[in-house]
Parts: sequence; structure tokens; C-alpha cells
Amino acid sequence: MGDLSSQAPPAPATKFRPPVAVRSLVTRHKLMAVLRAAGRRRLVLVYAPSGFGKTTLVEQWRGELSSSGVAVAWLTVDDDDNNVVWFLAHVLEAIRRVHPAVAASLGQALEDRGEEAVRYVLTSLIDEIDQIGTPVTLVIDDWQRVSHSATTEALRFLIHHGSHHLQFIVNSWSRARLPLSKLRLRDELVEIDCEKLRFDADEAQALLKDIAGLQLADSDVAALTASTDGWAAALQLARLSLRGDGDAAGLLRRMSGDNEVIGELLAENVLNTLEPELLEFLFATSITERTCGELASALAGVRGGQDVLEDVERRGLFLRRIDDDPPWFRYHQMFAEFLRRRLERDDPDRLKRLHRTASDWFAEHGYLSYAVDHALAAGEAMRAVDLVERDRTIGSVNRSRMTTFLGIIDKLPPQLVNSRPRLNLSVVAANILLQRPVAIEAALDRVAGAISAADLPEATRADLTLEADVLRAVAQMNADRVEGLAHLVARVISRPKTLRPVLPQAAATVAAFAGIYRFDFEAAHRALEWAAPYDEGVAAGYHSCWAGIAARHQLDIPRALSSFRKAFEIGAAAGRESQAARHAGALLGELLYEMGEFAEAADLLEESYRLGPEAGAVDYLAAQYAVSARIKAAQGHRDAAAGRLDAGMTVAEKLRLPRLAAAINHERVRLALPITSPEADRLRAVRRVFHGSNGIATVTAELDEASGIRLLSRSRAGDDRDRACRRAGALLGGIDPTARPLAALHARLLLAETLTAAGLAHDARDHIAAVRALCAQHGLPQLLVDAGLG
Repeated sequence: MGDLSSQAPPAPATKFRPPVAVRSLVTRHKLMAVLRAAGRRRLVLVYAPSGFGKTTLVEQWRGELSSSGVAVAWLTVDDDDNNVVWFLAHVLEAIRRVHPAVAASLGQALEDRGEEAVRYVLTSLIDEIDQIGTPVTLVIDDWQRVSHSATTEALRFLIHHGSHHLQFIVNSWSRARLPLSKLRLRDELVEIDCEKLRFDADEAQALLKDIAGLQLADSDVAALTASTDGWAAALQLARLSLRGDGDAAGLLRRMSGDNEVIGELLAENVLNTLEPELLEFLFATSITERTCGELASALAGVRGGQDVLEDVERRGLFLRRIDDDPPWFRYHQMFAEFLRRRLERDDPDRLKRLHRTASDWFAEHGYLSYAVDHALAAGEAMRAVDLVERDRTIGSVNRSRMTTFLGIIDKLPPQLVNSRPRLNLSVVAANILLQRPVAIEAALDRVAGAISAADLPEATRADLTLEADVLRAVAQMNADRVEGLAHLVARVISRPKTLRPVLPQAAATVAAFAGIYRFDFEAAHRALEWAAPYDEGVAAGYHSCWAGIAARHQLDIPRALSSFRKAFEIGAAAGRESQAARHAGALLGELLYEMGEFAEAADLLEESYRLGPEAGAVDYLAAQYAVSARIKAAQGHRDAAAGRLDAGMTVAEKLRLPRLAAAINHERVRLALPITSPEADRLRAVRRVFHGSNGIATVTAELDEASGIRLLSRSRAGDDRDRACRRAGALLGGIDPTARPLAALHARLLLAETLTAAGLAHDARDHIAAVRALCAQHGLPQLLVDAGLG
């Protein structure tokens, strides 16, 4: 269908930077000593309710670590990080900002494979940091925002399996969802809780008198410290309250020991001292997680939002700068929540209007996920769906990141999504590229229902049905089903110029696949040549892959090699780790292996395999698993070969791909790796290969028959070897060498190998001579080696 390798939903750079202090802060000397003593222990957990100075402490420690040469990455999580793919993408981005060479290709793997790539990304990240050999510390701020088990398990995995080169500092409201007991037993945990974070009298004195310059008696400072129980936010609010009149005694009389009461009281005191215009500005700008000058101007309806934000920051009103280019700011969470609660209580209609304004601004600036969040917060679910539908069509799903797109879809009310045919077509396209058969069928059913129920012009209804047919055909192709494909794409082929290029591109791919697996290879080439005017970007690479597959079946090795190299160059231009590059690389690697170019083949197949379970046609998957296993075995790594074949069989069973399963079993038999007794009995049984119009069924049966022949050929019983020879001869006799040159060559190699194993050297002689001549003619020496005839 195409590549999905552009930008993920943009996350502000502020997620990856700590707040910037614009005034002096109280240095937490005692806590810094605790952190120094922690050394490189695996996890430092700082947990306390809001307002205890967790982020400020870790920011100070980050500065000290950086000065000592430690690369410190920073990630402030939010609700979107409950999507494990997004969380890991953000982790990778945070680490790349301090180590650009680390994890350069892992983000693409996440987008191409979604949750299936999570384990690969986790292990690869650990390995890459370990190989660098220099310490990295990752700060995760606001961890309490995460509750989804997949994300918490991902962090657990990183903490448990990482070396001491990778340390974590986690800020949270609680100790939940972290692997504390095991770390504690291994002395790999340092905990700083609210009791340790409370300001003592000396620290309160530094805040209120030394930094703020308040004229307070030491007894007043001690009383405020006791009344607030050393809660940093309350002391800060007290500082703001006292800045005007300094009546510490009056303030103390109104304070209780309850943090929430203290917070409400002090916040009220602070707000009552502000000019009405500034107060309204605070309310308006508090509704977003982060704000900048332009967004603040839009929300508050003022000019010079940046100037006002800087004024708020200078006054110490719980606003901190978290980026400078452009300047972004964030309110302290406790203060922002107070403002939002007050706004919701006093003017809920205004709160909705503000969310609508925020949604408009984020949508205009390309932050779709945030735009959707604020549209939903405004109670405008229909508009949220409209935003996503405008942003994503089938064509744009091909240019955007599918796992990100599906994550945004998950935010929307299902009943509204289900009524939108175009949006569901995009969902189908994304799930096809992630190879999720159940989700594909469900989304196609929703498309049909939405088209039927929608009030649409007949021409529009016909076009949407056509697009659904093309997507169904692509899904069937990936499911390795050839029946009915020509009918599904016929209307596209009849009028390509009236459609978006992605549709004739996809139709040509399907038509080529259908041609190859009715063994009409020239029809496949014609379909791809027909689509040439519509090829854009990596679509040309995928088409070159199919041209190479058809040419290889024809034993047109120069054309196949040229096609695969062209496909790989196009894919590599989009990134060596992109789907397009990996597909082409595996197919090119398979052919190079057969040509005896062992080193390059091994590198290409290794690069393709290491990214884990993959979407795509069986032709690619068979190369990724079976051929790469053969190379591992040739290198002497039989356990690794067996592991690759086991992984391939898991994919075959999960996706219900009999041809891939047959290829995996054939490779196991070829390498004399164990298979189950029932499976061996099934393969040894006499089978009939049907040479009909369904080439997938034919090739699957031929692979199974080849496996059975090899098993019989290894038997010590003479009858079994005789049966193997007869069946090998019948297999060759059923293949037309003019129509299927490669298949005939493989069958003749198998017959020669089987006759030789049976001691029938005279009978094998002519076949051996024929296959040696063919392999020499076409430059495929490794086929002889694999058959033991080289």
C-alpha cells in the first residue's frame, strides 16, 4: 500500500526539558547528599503529593549530574503516555536529545509495527546504551499520570533488564506501578518521600527571608513552617500572601494543618491581590498543560500574551518556563488545578469555550492529539471526529504514522467513528499495514454499514465502495488469499485517472500478486507497468519488489536483481529501518544468498529479521524467517536458526498463513531440525499436488510434498527411499518448466538429491548435469550447495 513513515503526532519539546528557574531556588543540601550517596542505583523514586518540590529537587540533581558528565534525559509524561507505543516513542526522543546516535531506527520500528515491536525496542534500547558504555539517566516526571498496564510493564522491563549505564529517576505522587520490592532486595532503590521533602526551618528561612526578602521574625518563620508542615507549595503561597502586608500572625490564625485547606486559603489570598485583568488571564491560560505566548493570547483574548506570561513568571505565580525556543510555560499542577476547579465552579460555559479555543489553536498548529483532547473536553465530540477525519484519509494514512493514528481514534466515541465511512476506511488501511486481521474485518464491516446508512450522492457512495473493495483486496493479499482479487480491483483498473494515486498503486500491487499466483508472470509485469504513471515515493519500491518476485519465478535473475536493488534504494531513502527498505532488503538478501553473495545476503536478512514480527506478504516473511534461518545454520548457529523458524511459525499460526507454515516446516526438515510426530506423519503420507488456478494452494502443497520427500529420503528403509524417488519424480512431472522455470529447477534439484541419497547415481546423473547447467547459466550456485550437489 505504501509507507507510513512521517511525523508522529507532534509532542512539544517541553516534554523533554525540565522547567527553567528564573530566580534563585532553595538548595536542598540534605537531599542532594542522599542522591549523591545513591550512586548509580537503578531507580531513584521521589514521591509525594503535589507541591512538595519533587521536580525542583530533581532539576537541581540533574544539573549536578550533567556537570559530572552524565547524560540526563528528561521526559514529562501525560495522559497520552498510557499508549505504550507513544510512551516508548517519547522515551526514545528524550534519550536522543542527549545521545543523538542512540536508538536512531527504533522509532520507525514502533510506528511500523506498533505494540508488536515493543519488546524489540526495549531490548535494543538497553543494548545500545550498554554498548555506548557511558552513563545515561532518564528522568520521568509526573509518572502518576500513567495507569495502563502495557506502559507500566515497559518501564518495569527497562528498569529490571537495564545495566547500570541506564538509571531512572521517577517523580510521582505515589509508589504505585513500579517494581520496588525486587529493587529493594537488590539494594537498587533509593526513595525520597514527602517526609524527606518537607522544608525544615533553615530551608524555610532561606525561602522566605533570604530569597524572598520578607521581613519576618525567626519565630514567625518557624510557626509558618510548623503550620504548613514544611509543604513547599504552601510556603511559597505564604510568601506571595505576605509580600503585600507581611501580617504573618493574621495569616497563621486562619491556617489549619490540612494541606487542601491551606492550599485553598493561600491561593485565595494570592488571587485576591491581583489585578482583575491578570486574574482572568490566569484562569484562561490554566486549562492547557502547557502554554506559549500565541496560545495564551488566543485563550485570554489579549495581545502580547508572551509579555503577560513573562510578567506572571517574574511575580512568582507558579508559572515556570520549560523551553526557550519558542518560549513555553507550565503552571504548577496544584495551582493549575485550583484555577480550573474555580473556573468550572464559577463559569462552566466559559471553560467549554476556552477548550474550544485551545482545540482550534492546536489543530491549526498541527497538534492533532491535543486538538482532539480539548474538543472532547469542550463537549464537542462530533467536532473532534471532524478534526481527525479532515486530517486522515486513506492517502494521508499512507504518509502518517499508523499506530499514532489508531491511538487518536481510540480517544473518540466509537458510535461517532462508526458512522463515518471515510474515517473507517483510514482505520482499515492502518490495520492492514499493522496486519491485524480481526480489526480489519471489523472495520470493513463498519465501512459497509456507514456507507449504507449515510445520506450520500450515488457517485460518492460508489467511490467509497470502490475504496473499500481495494482495501479488502490488499487485506486478502496479505492474508495470502488469491481468490476473487481481480474482481475487487477491476473497477480501479478501468478508471484510474478519476481516483487518487494510492488506489491504482494498490490495485496494481494486488493485480501483480494475483498474476504471480496464477503463474502468469507476464500479466504481473503488465499490471506493474500500467501503474507506473501513478507511482509516488515508496509505492515504486513496492512495485519493484513484485516485479523482482515475478522475474525470479521466471529465472530472469538479472531483472530480479535489478528490481530488488531498485526497491531497496527507494526504501532506504525513506530510512533503512522503514518497512519498504526491510521488505526489499529481505527479498534482495534471499536472491543474493542463492547467487552465493553470502556476506551481503546475511547482513540484509539480519537487518530485516532483527525488527521482529512483521507485516507483509508471505514472500517477504518466508525470506525473513526461513532463508535467514538457513544462513544462521550455515554459520554454525543451529539454535539461532531453530529460534527463527519457531518465530516464523508463530507468525504463520497467528496470521493463519498456511504457505508460510509450509515454508517454515520445509526449512526445519531441510536443516534436520525436529518437528512433531503428527506433523512428520502428515508430511510422509502420500499427497496429491493440485496444479490449478490457485497458485497459493499449489505452492503450499508443493512445499509440503518436498518436506515429505526429504523425510522419506532420510529413512533407513529402502521402501521409503523408493517412495521418495517416485514422489520427487511426480512432483517434477507436474510442473511445466516453461511456465514455472524456478519451481521446475527446485523440483529437479530435489529429484537429483533424492536419487543420490537412494544410491541411484546412474539415474541421478542426467538430472545433476541439468541442474548444474541451469545454476551456472543463471548464476545460482548456492542452490547446488544446499542440495548437496555443489
